[in-house]
Amino acid sequence: MADLRILVSVILMANAVLEKAGCAGPPGLPGHPGPPGIRGPPGPRGIPGLPGVTGISGPSVKCPCQRKSAFTVKLSGQLPSPSKPVPFTEVLYNAQRDLQEDTGVFTCRVPGNYHFLFDVDLHHCKVTVQLMRDKNSVLEKHQVSTKEPRNLSGMLTLPLHVGEKVWLEAKVETEKPEQARVTIYFSGFLT
Repeated sequence: MADLRILVSVILMANAVLEKAGCAGPPGLPGHPGPPGIRGPPGPRGIPGLPGVTGISGPSVKCPCQRKSAFTVKLSGQLPSPSKPVPFTEVLYNAQRDLQEDTGVFTCRVPGNYHFLFDVDLHHCKVTVQLMRDKNSVLEKHQVSTKEPRNLSGMLTLPLHVGEKVWLEAKVETEKPEQARVTIYFSGFLT
């Protein structure tokens, strides 16, 4: 009889548990995701990756910065003809041969910005000097010297294209041709 009491007690207890909690069935479907939480602090920096594969070499190109153009010439001992390019009597520098020495005309071979300058020493005369670009005057200067020697100078930077020409023209007026003296320096270089 004692065994029966134990069995009944166990059944009553199990019944009470089942009435309270019910039977455990299969799990239900997952619910909808909740809202995202706040961002956490950044993690530690990872280790560097392996270096990538070396790329293909590009084409070899000659650097245009190596191109040069420059000259310096001088006229002394004779008076230039008016309205014509000044022919220079002495070449101080013309390694690239961009200035035609017998005519005094510079022809642009390397395009870019060029700086031109001239310097004139005069005595017993009046001088007008023009810097010409392709038959157009781009700079004109005047100076008169009676008893004392005088100086006249000018400079200008010009953008030039291949084939453009630059030269000096000088007009000299004097009442004393035997005493008149003019010395002209003309320089140009690619900047």
